[in-house]
Amino acid sequence: MDNLEYNYKLLKDTRLAKNISPENMAFDLCLAERQIHSIENNLPNHFYSPAIKLTCIKKYAEKLGLDIREVLYQSEGAATHKNKNQVATKEASLTVDSPVPSEYATRKPQETYPTKNQASHVIIDLTLAYIENNLSNKITMDDLIKLSGYSERSIQLVFQSRLNQSPFEYIEEQRLLRARALIEAHKQSKKIADIAQDVGMFHLGRFSINFKKRFGISPSVLARS
Repeated sequence: MDNLEYNYKLLKDTRLAKNISPENMAFDLCLAERQIHSIENNLPNHFYSPAIKLTCIKKYAEKLGLDIREVLYQSEGAATHKNKNQVATKEASLTVDSPVPSEYATRKPQETYPTKNQASHVIIDLTLAYIENNLSNKITMDDLIKLSGYSERSIQLVFQSRLNQSPFEYIEEQRLLRARALIEAHKQSKKIADIAQDVGMFHLGRFSINFKKRFGISPSVLARS
C-alpha cells in the first residue's frame, strides 16, 4: 500500500493471542487464506485494489476488537517510525474520521441495489457494481472471482446470505428488470429481440418465458400496452 502503512504485526499477534486460526479468520471475513497471509505480512498481492485491502484490514481489526487507530497510521511519519510494527504516535495516527487518500476511497454503493439488508460487504459492493455495468455482456463466475479476489464459495455464501439469491439468479433478475424498463420506455419503437440482447439475454424464446414468469405478462404484450 503506497501511501498508507498499518501495524500488521499487531493484527497477527492479536489473532494468535485469541487463538483464532487463519482458516477461521478467513471464513469469518469471507476472505481467502492467502489474503489473510497478505494482510498479516503487508504483502501487495491477492487484492483487487488497495482500497479493497484497506477495507479488509478495517474488518480484520474490527473482528479482533482492535481500535482501528491502533492499526492504521500515515506513511508520511515513516521517518519517526523506526519500527513500523509499533503503534504510530498520536500525531501521525490516522483516525477513523480522518480523510483517506483518494486512491483508497471505496466506492459508495448505489442506493438502487436491491440488497436485502443494505449489504455493505466488500464482495457485494464490487460484484454488484460490476454486474450493473456489464448486464449486456456475458458474466461468468471466473469474472467475479478475478474481480473480487475471493473464492467461488465465498461469493456464493455472501450472495445467499445477503440477497437470498445465487449470483446468477441475481444477474438474471437484474437483466429482466432492466428489460422491462427498456420495453416500457421504448414501447414498440424498439424490437424485443434487440432489447433482450441489450440486457445480455440472447435466446429470445427463453427470455420471453422467463420474462412472463417473472412479471406475469409477455414482453410483446407489455410493449403494446
